[in-house]
Amino acid sequence: MNLPRRPRRLRRSEAIRGLVRETRVHPNQLVLPVFVHEGLEDEVIASMPGVLCHSIASAIRAAQHAMSVGVNTFA
Repeated sequence: MNLPRRPRRLRRSEAIRGLVRETRVHPNQLVLPVFVHEGLEDEVIASMPGVLCHSIASAIRAAQHAMSVGVNTFA
């Protein structure tokens, strides 16, 4: 078959490109791990730099912030 141009039926419109796209990661597909303890202050987890063990109030604030950017699942 000798085609004068290469058919691009899967790239014709944004809707079709979105359907056949291989990898899409959206915030609603992510799970945010939240470490919580009963104390009043946040504690640094020494073995995981940049990760906190939140107080209950801090965990609520962290969850609200994550929800504002689209992350809706927590572990």
